[in-house]
Amino acid sequence: MQLNRLSLSLLRKVIDVQLIRIRTDDELMLYKNMWDDILANEGNDNPFIEFAWFYNWWQTMGRRERVELYAVENDGQIIAFFPFTIRLRWGIRIYAFAGENSANYSGLVAQTESMLSATTFVFDQLIKKHKHLLFSFHGLLESKVSTKILEQYFVERQLPPSIFRVVTPYIDFHDIDFHIHFHQCSKKHDMNYRERMLRNVGSLIKITPSQDELSVMFKILDRRWTKRLDTSAYRKGKKRDFLERLMLLKGESLQVKVDALVFENQWIAFTYGVCCRGRYVTYALAYEPMFQIFGASRLVNQENIKRAFSENYHLFDMGTGYEPYKLDWRSNIDFTRLMLVSSGTRRAKILAFMYTLKAQLKEYVTKNQRLVKWNRDTLEQLRYLVKYGKVKDWLEYGQLFVEKFIRFKQVNIYELSPSESVPPQRPVGNLFEKMSTQEAMQLNQEEILTLLYKGYTVYKDSFAKTIQPAFALHTSKLYVDTLQIIETLPEQTYFLSYDVYKNIDIITAFFQKIKPTQTLWVTANFWQWRKRKRLMKLGYKPISRMKHFKCARFQRTHVEKNTESGGDVHSVH
Repeated sequence: MQLNRLSLSLLRKVIDVQLIRIRTDDELMLYKNMWDDILANEGNDNPFIEFAWFYNWWQTMGRRERVELYAVENDGQIIAFFPFTIRLRWGIRIYAFAGENSANYSGLVAQTESMLSATTFVFDQLIKKHKHLLFSFHGLLESKVSTKILEQYFVERQLPPSIFRVVTPYIDFHDIDFHIHFHQCSKKHDMNYRERMLRNVGSLIKITPSQDELSVMFKILDRRWTKRLDTSAYRKGKKRDFLERLMLLKGESLQVKVDALVFENQWIAFTYGVCCRGRYVTYALAYEPMFQIFGASRLVNQENIKRAFSENYHLFDMGTGYEPYKLDWRSNIDFTRLMLVSSGTRRAKILAFMYTLKAQLKEYVTKNQRLVKWNRDTLEQLRYLVKYGKVKDWLEYGQLFVEKFIRFKQVNIYELSPSESVPPQRPVGNLFEKMSTQEAMQLNQEEILTLLYKGYTVYKDSFAKTIQPAFALHTSKLYVDTLQIIETLPEQTYFLSYDVYKNIDIITAFFQKIKPTQTLWVTANFWQWRKRKRLMKLGYKPISRMKHFKCARFQRTHVEKNTESGGDVHSVH
């Protein structure tokens, strides 16, 4: 009885309502002011339902989509817009909100007081007109009224929706003491340390790039996503055109902001954000892969948060996902829904069941960080190897795969003291010189930047036609990377790494020339028998031997000391 009274009430409200089909983007421009006024009056902060977003999407990416855009008119006044895209499968019309694969969020463009009546009118018309229907609505924020209205409508029509949720972390600047919150989160992720390490090897600045500089952003996207399965949405074609059009928007409630981290005059990371009435939504983030060890992506995200606070945004939206860094930074959480609803026909119910199974699998995978990590670290690596891998790459991957189950490693540490060295057989002159950070970046090798990050001084061949790293020296730490051991060096001792055993005699002679009173430590693994033999010939003495054995879950590490000069060397698991 109560439901019937509600239906009669709604019927009276919609008796003078008309449904207008807008068929072209040119025709849509006639409604721009009406669309903008509705969202402005509602204080909308969802950039993905703004007119500027939908119009530019329709002109670029939406050209190949089947768009059904409806306006609802009541007593000569437009009160709502419903932008749908339609797909056909098995004779079933699948309705989704426009921009399903491009917009983080969706929702209804309607006045709050008219939202339920407009929704009832439009969906009743669709259900009456088409027998086989499936509604698949993505990106519905639970905090928004339109999400509750849609759920209420389907429940009242006895079409219970299947709902899937994903967490949506955000920072509400009005609910926190920003400086305390920022300090705690930065400390938790060692961001201050990472930033210091990066500044120690070069100059680091944050910039807001001009339009002419944005081509660099797409180059970073290309390099960042080459080894990824879920390819970036905006690297080329119509999707890139859409992104560039949004960047040119002026005088709209929707604004696009790009921030970049520049290290030694080279972009190393950027964030792309979509803003609307005090809400900043992180839309795209990428970084140069070789700067991953410095935490480039987290650094640029941190700078972005600081900027959003300084520019008086009330909410910093980190997008959907269970990534640990998002949950650590958030001050609160929302949830984003996928809502699946089918008409009562058997065919529509079967298709809805298939879509539900797919959504359940995706929800499970998204929540399981172990599966996410396996997808990124294993599945994507295999895909990259199949597409681009060479024989050497496959052999390295095979070795790493075998070592997950069975592994034997042995590393010997050799010491050369000033009193026990053997004079070189030939003069070394100035064969080597320090490599600058800019030169290291030109090599585009993550291994070299990792050495700089750890505090090594990298030397290059002075007479090579191209920049060639020769070896690296550390003044305070011993790094045995194969065994994940880090130890403090004794005083007056250097550790030699990244050396080529064929040139070890020349490198040793050069070290004795530049550091005649210092002791040198070198490592050699089980398979480098030629290097061990050459080291002994040059006067090096073995001071320690580290062995590591693994079979399935059994592991054992053993350290043998030959002399006391090796210091307190021990294993770290």
